[in-house]
Amino acid sequence: MFTVEDFLRVSNQMRDYYAKKIKDSFQEFNFSPNEISILIVLKNNSTITTSTELKVVLGVSKTLISRSVDSLEKKGLICTCIDEKDSRIHHLQLTGECKPILKIIDEEIGKINKTLFNDVSVEEMKSLKQTMSKLQKCVEKEE
Repeated sequence: MFTVEDFLRVSNQMRDYYAKKIKDSFQEFNFSPNEISILIVLKNNSTITTSTELKVVLGVSKTLISRSVDSLEKKGLICTCIDEKDSRIHHLQLTGECKPILKIIDEEIGKINKTLFNDVSVEEMKSLKQTMSKLQKCVEKEE
């Protein structure tokens, strides 16, 4: 049986694969795979805005998230905003400086997708999308 843990493990492996492949296109920026993963997650998931959420989603240590966020802030690609209701919470946002980099990331993801999904049929992709939508709805009901 394919468990949730198996699914998350495969998802994390795919995310790592994308980050490593994309890293090769960004050698001049000296990004770590984790920094690229953070940029991708923040770009594609507007509800994930804190280091704690990134830690859970990416499955890495708080220390690694903190180091990567600090590096991305120094590069001017993300900024931190204090929550209006709870000053202990710091929200992460992509900056305008990040737009050209995100464009390159999108282009690289397109190339990776062509390779990665070459042997996946349209029907299989539709089925995967339907399954993911069902899972998303279940999670949203529980939140």
